[in-house]
Amino acid sequence: MPHANDALLSKVIDMAGDALVVLDGQGLITAFGRACAPLLGWTAAETLGLPFATLFASQSVDAGALKTWGGAREIVGRHRDGTPVALRVDVATVEAASGRQFVAVLQPRPAADEAHAERLALVAAMGPALAHELSQPLTAAALYLRAAEGLIGGDDRAAAFVGKARHEAERAGKIIRALRRFAENRPPETTAVDFDATVDEALDLALVGRSPPPDIRRSRAPGGLAVIADPVQLQQVVVNLVRNGLDAVAEQSTARLWITTDCEGGTVRLSVRDSGPGIAEADMARLFAPFRSAKAGGLGLGLAISRTIAERHGGSISIEPGGDGRGATVSLVLPLAGPAEHHVVQRSS
Repeated sequence: MPHANDALLSKVIDMAGDALVVLDGQGLITAFGRACAPLLGWTAAETLGLPFATLFASQSVDAGALKTWGGAREIVGRHRDGTPVALRVDVATVEAASGRQFVAVLQPRPAADEAHAERLALVAAMGPALAHELSQPLTAAALYLRAAEGLIGGDDRAAAFVGKARHEAERAGKIIRALRRFAENRPPETTAVDFDATVDEALDLALVGRSPPPDIRRSRAPGGLAVIADPVQLQQVVVNLVRNGLDAVAEQSTARLWITTDCEGGTVRLSVRDSGPGIAEADMARLFAPFRSAKAGGLGLGLAISRTIAERHGGSISIEPGGDGRGATVSLVLPLAGPAEHHVVQRSS
């Protein structure tokens, strides 16, 4: 990466016709181009030293996200007066004399996207409240099911079904609580997680209700690989990636998924490849955009949330579109946990 003179870089940013923002390695604003003022209502003096996330309706834009930005994204900006602004944001990394910096290009999206921006801002505002309201009936349902288990008596089959229902209600409650932390931009509750075991559990959940089940080709990394993650959030990411693959082959008579985990260079990778037709070029640009789903009836939130969760865990999600007889491949990459001696999870036989 090129080295740049800091003073020259700031001058170029200020003179540029595009709305450019320079950030230090921690994601703090060090230069704010003049073209940003009419777009967001802030002056350079007001923004210097503030987190980049200050400019957005969602506070999920942190230093980790900047390192793995990977192309233009549609994001809801926040004007100084609090109104949402539909933006397209791209980020480049520059090695300056003072160290690593990021240069962000902010472009307004068409006026037709303003309603889209308002919807995103509304979801961001309502998320914690909705999570709180949903958690209460789920907790009550789990308690009632636990009581029902004790009333069933000797009917083992009925008790097993009620137990499974209770387990799913409790799992749903954990998901809601994790989504609430996510919406409130609180750090995930992380612990050492057996990556392959999490993938297997997520695969079982994703296959519930799928009839007939597709042909699953599962390949695991040797040994057990540990990552530091919020287990509920990680499981939801994997469930979403697998479900996307299942949806891609839903109409095929010979539906097949290849689900592979491997380890390379201090990271673990999950790849989900399907036997579908691949992803059209026109759809690739909107795959990670909230409320921009290529699937009929889809909300367009799954991949957008999954990528943000991956980035908050120091990882990334990438997509190979396939086509010409090849299905798409979606990959999740996360750093392995700690030093090498902690990478392998010991499993009891």
